[in-house]
Amino acid sequence: MTPLPSLSKPAHIVVILAAVVIVLAGMKAATPILGPIIFSVFLAVIFGMLLHWFEMRGLSPRSALICTLVIFFAIVAVFIVVIVGSFFQLLAEVPHYQEELEGSLAMAGPFLSILGIDPASFSLSELVGSLTADVGGLLAGLWDLVIACLLILLTTIFLIFEAMGFSSKLRNIIGELRPGDVDRFTTLAQKNVDYLIIRTKVNLVVGIATTIVLALVGVEYAIFWGFLAFLMGFIPYIGFWLALIPPVLIAWFNLGPVPALVVLAGVSVVNLLAEYVMFPHLAGRGLALSPAVVFISLIFWGWILGGVGILLAVPLTLTVQMACEMFDETRWIGVLLGPSPDEQGEKEQG
Repeated sequence: MTPLPSLSKPAHIVVILAAVVIVLAGMKAATPILGPIIFSVFLAVIFGMLLHWFEMRGLSPRSALICTLVIFFAIVAVFIVVIVGSFFQLLAEVPHYQEELEGSLAMAGPFLSILGIDPASFSLSELVGSLTADVGGLLAGLWDLVIACLLILLTTIFLIFEAMGFSSKLRNIIGELRPGDVDRFTTLAQKNVDYLIIRTKVNLVVGIATTIVLALVGVEYAIFWGFLAFLMGFIPYIGFWLALIPPVLIAWFNLGPVPALVVLAGVSVVNLLAEYVMFPHLAGRGLALSPAVVFISLIFWGWILGGVGILLAVPLTLTVQMACEMFDETRWIGVLLGPSPDEQGEKEQG
C-alpha cells in the first residue's frame, strides 16, 4: 500500500484552520446546551475549591461535601427568593419609571432647545413600548430560561460530586499520554483556578460593598443591583459600568441628582479599590493575558456562546492559552495571548 504524501506546511496550516472553524461552528450551533454546561463547569470549579478548603480544615470528605452542597443550595435559595423577586418587582415599576422619565424630559426641554435639540424628537413612548414588548417576549420565553437554569443546577450538583476525583483522573490521563507534561499541566491549571477564585472573591466584595452603598443612599432593590455588580464583574473593563448605569438612573429619578452622584462616586471608589488594590494584591502578577486579547475575547466568546461567553471570556481564553502552552507546536499562540515581555517582567519584579 502506497503511503499518503505528507502535506506541505501551508497546507497543514490550512487544514488546522479548517478544523478550528468546524469546531467553532459546532460550538455556536450547540450554544443552547453547551453554554449552560460550560457555566456549570465554572460553578463546579468554584465550589470544588470550597470543598477542598473544607477538607483542608480537617473535615471528612463526606462532611465537606455536605457543607459545600448546603452552601450551594443556600445561594440558590437566596437567588430565587431575593434576586428573582426583586427583578419582577422592578418590572412592575416600569410604568412608574416611564412617568419619571417623561417628567425629567419635560424639565430638560428648555435646555435641550438651547442646544438646538428638539425635545419632540425623543419618542420616549415608543422606546418604552418597545422595551415592554421585549420584556413580554422575554417572559414568553421564560420556560426556556427555567429549563436552562435547571440544567445548570443539576449539572453543577453532579460535577460537585465528581470534583473530589476529577482532578486525579485528569492527572492520570495526562501522565499516560504526555508523562513529561504533568507538572506543567498542574501549574497551568492551578493558575486558571486561582484566577477564578480570586476574581470571585473580588467580585463578592464589590457586590456586597455596592449593596451597602445603595442601601445607605436609599436606592431600591439594592441587593439585586449588588448581585448584578458581582455578576458583571466577570466582564473585564465594561462590566462594572454596565452594572452601574441602572442604579444611578433609579437614584436620579427617585431621589434626585445629588444622591445619584453619591451612588456614582461611592460605587466607583469601591470598584477602584477592588480592581487596583485588592485584585493585584491577591493575584500577584495579575492576568497573564494581553489587554487587547481580553477585549477581543469578549467579542469572540460572546459571538460563540452568547451571554455565557461574555461572562466567562477570560477563563475560557486562559484555558485556550493553557492548552496551547501544553504543546511545543502551539506554544507560540500562548505567547501571543500573553502580555508583552516588558509588562510581564514588570509584574514579576512587582
